[in-house]
Amino acid sequence: MHTHSLRSLTGSASGRLEPDGDGLLFDPNIREGLAQMGGRADVAPLEALAALRLAAKQTHTAMERWTESHGLSESRLRVLMALYHTPGRRRPLGELAEILNVVPRTVTDVIDVMERDGLITRVPDATDRRSVHALLTEEGLERVEAIKRDALDRQTAVFAGFSREEIARLRHLCLLLVQQLNRSQGGA
Repeated sequence: MHTHSLRSLTGSASGRLEPDGDGLLFDPNIREGLAQMGGRADVAPLEALAALRLAAKQTHTAMERWTESHGLSESRLRVLMALYHTPGRRRPLGELAEILNVVPRTVTDVIDVMERDGLITRVPDATDRRSVHALLTEEGLERVEAIKRDALDRQTAVFAGFSREEIARLRHLCLLLVQQLNRSQGGA
């Protein structure tokens, strides 16, 4: 397979989308790459997965840019949100590592930067001397409130031009895919 075809199948769109016979969008580069693979009569599932990968990649890139516009990395934003949504706005560092799905050392590095920036502070656990909690500071709380306002506006704007039915259908199809992936991997 040509490098161009491989790139198109892994989520690097040319930006050129076209409507098919039913008026539904497709990426000609992905379709061409799949045709070059040959041997498969129905490429619709592969095209759908390629489109999903592309959407996920662009959503992730947009999220990174958005968090950077607020002076944060995605992991720092996730820590802020985890603390914000926790009663008392504090959590043990070990729990934060689990939430971020990283090793404790990585959380320590993230917390170091956030503490330096005044967004959180470390506090000892009153019942366990070995445990340290991250506590959201007043400055951190103000940052989360500003981010929440901006997030609602931007996330809503992403779906401008979509009908409520299209949004509901997109949600349903994404979750249906998650359910199917869980089943195929032996999950719930």
